Amino acid sequence: METISTQTLIFICDSFITATITTTTTTTITSTTTTPDPIACRNGTHILDNGNCVTIDQAIITAVNTLRNNITNSTVVAETLSQYISLLPNSSSTLNQSYKLTVDEIDTCLNKIKDVNLTLNTNDSILVAQPVNQGGNVMTLGASFTRATGGQVINTANTGNIINSFSSAAAIISNQSLAGVKSLNMLIIDKLTAYKDLDKSSDRFLASSVIVVALHRNDSASTSTNISLYFQVLQEYHPNRVAQYYCSFYDTTSLKWNESGCTMPKNNTAFNRYECSCNHLSTFALVWSPYVTPCDTSTHVSMSNGSCLSKPNAQLETVNTLRGNTTNSTVIADALSSYISAITDSNTTLNSSYTLSVNEIDTILSNINNTNITINTNDSILVVQQPNQGDNVIVLGASFTRGTGGEVVNNTNKERVTNSYLSTAAIINEESLDGVTSLNILIIDKPTTYENIDNSTNKTVASSVIVVSVQRNSSAEPRMNISLYFQLLKRNQTIDRPEYFCSFYDTMNSSWNESGCTKPRYNLTFDRYECSCNHLTSFALVWLPKVPLTRYLNAQDIASLIFQSISILCFIAIIIHGLTIRVCNPMASLQARDLLPLISCAVTMILFIFYIGLAMTVYTKTTYDDEKQSYHILNHVRNTTSLDQSYERMKRCVIILLLSCATQGVGWLLGPFLRFVSEDTANVLGWFFNIFNGLEGVWAIILYIIILSKGIDERKLVVGAGEVMKPTESLCHKYEKCSGEDNENEDRSKKEATEINYQSTGNKA
Repeated sequence: METISTQTLIFICDSFITATITTTTTTTITSTTTTPDPIACRNGTHILDNGNCVTIDQAIITAVNTLRNNITNSTVVAETLSQYISLLPNSSSTLNQSYKLTVDEIDTCLNKIKDVNLTLNTNDSILVAQPVNQGGNVMTLGASFTRATGGQVINTANTGNIINSFSSAAAIISNQSLAGVKSLNMLIIDKLTAYKDLDKSSDRFLASSVIVVALHRNDSASTSTNISLYFQVLQEYHPNRVAQYYCSFYDTTSLKWNESGCTMPKNNTAFNRYECSCNHLSTFALVWSPYVTPCDTSTHVSMSNGSCLSKPNAQLETVNTLRGNTTNSTVIADALSSYISAITDSNTTLNSSYTLSVNEIDTILSNINNTNITINTNDSILVVQQPNQGDNVIVLGASFTRGTGGEVVNNTNKERVTNSYLSTAAIINEESLDGVTSLNILIIDKPTTYENIDNSTNKTVASSVIVVSVQRNSSAEPRMNISLYFQLLKRNQTIDRPEYFCSFYDTMNSSWNESGCTKPRYNLTFDRYECSCNHLTSFALVWLPKVPLTRYLNAQDIASLIFQSISILCFIAIIIHGLTIRVCNPMASLQARDLLPLISCAVTMILFIFYIGLAMTVYTKTTYDDEKQSYHILNHVRNTTSLDQSYERMKRCVIILLLSCATQGVGWLLGPFLRFVSEDTANVLGWFFNIFNGLEGVWAIILYIIILSKGIDERKLVVGAGEVMKPTESLCHKYEKCSGEDNENEDRSKKEATEINYQSTGNKA
């Protein structure tokens, strides 16, 4: 245990300056460190803290634990907070991120300091906690800080001098705003390690020191606040392009720099600073964003360097940049975002060589690394972030709202984002980000490049497009699970009963593919479709359009109609010939047993006539795999007995019938293959189908000829038998006596046989 007076040197360190405090405090510090050695503690990695030589990281951990232990001693809180601010810029990269105070925690610590009159001034910050009324008509109004010199309390006695000096940062509250205020707490931080890269969802960047202000009032009544702020642009945060500056406060709710309640900063060239005022108290800073020349977004693009280019010129410039040899991730990201804006709703068509392919966009996005970038426009959002952002914040994806812009999605705002009317979003499961060092997402609101990239399936993009890639620190890849959210583009909202697919673009087959993605579910509450996939690539909601009805026929349709017409003519010829021989030669007409195959063929003819009539009025798709109905034509064969001479013709008849069935069967069997083969192969199979099935009439007329030939052969046999019987009849007429005697002899023989049978029966009895 060690007791030190706060009237002595508070921290023994090169970077600290003596601070005078009006109270004495006893502080107990326990440390298991080495023997103090001031010389050894001046090597940049250690610090002499209350007589103990410890590493800077260990001192930070001790300070953070102290501040988080709900200590009520205002002096200890102030000293520890000032020490933490000075140590943090010198921390090592291995310091656990949980030992870094959040903006909320710093605000809370400053607000805890009460009932003291102290000023802690270091090379890195100044902390003021003083009563407003200092006596002798002197009021504390704020504080200022000058780099490399330190800070100073501002009161009614020295306000003019400080305003007319080259301060790095200063804050002065008006006298009227301090009515009823008991004490004023102010912290000005010169080195911004704790505040750097706080806003990852917008294009706001720190440019100055940070000022944190808190007041303690005598009562709950509050008056209007007016605080004047003065900021110089720090050299290390100077913009690398033409910039627009904003006087902002950090909104801890949305985690963004916000200009609400603050005036636009004015540049005071005399003192090389920007001046503004705000009507509330918070954490303030001067921030900048790339200056954008006002552009007509329908014809021009605001470039990252602040210039305004026509869309064709912007497309040329960005494509040349992206196809160049630059490895600067920021330049690549800016060019890709500007390219998307250049091609969106462009009325000018450039040479296709200046249009990036889907593969090129995927590759460019994957090549952006080692950076934290968020570029948000009205046409797209590009996010390149390390998933682990510290303070238990994990970046999971991005969202985009049409007409508003995009937003980074993390584990703290996921529920809010998914329960909003977003246009498009992609959120990766946290477990799937294990080992990921960079998450790259591009959401394109109006996907011009992706509209006509699938010519093999005719699938059409119905939503914005999401392109996702990750970079890992190892080859191990956990199971991927990405949730996708799509609202329909306006042009697709009037489609009647469409079927949507959650698809990725297969660059190998140049087509949209649903493999690895679930069927989209419609969320009625937010008017969107939701699905998930187990891999990363370019995603979109697509639909397969129905081809509009048309009267135009292609070659296969014309050939099909010709073949069917030939078949119908063959059927008509069979009917006419059958009726003719029926009238002219009744003996030569067909038998009933021969009509069944021909009746079956006649039914086929009726179907052909129906199809031709249908084809002349309604024309549908040319590919046969999309037909809803098909007419299966069956031929029936009935075996009949005939004389030996007609067996051969019956065999031929059966062969023809079987061949007809086989050829038509082959035609119908080709149908399922049309779903898997290429377009050229499908056309060949379609021709086989037309030939085999359309020439049914040819098979029928051959069958008719065979049946007719069989009938002719049978009639020849009957006529031949009649000719053989005629000589026998003539002889009988000439020799009637002979015939009579023969009949008598036959009767006598029958009588004798009857008597013999009778006698045999009697003997048995």
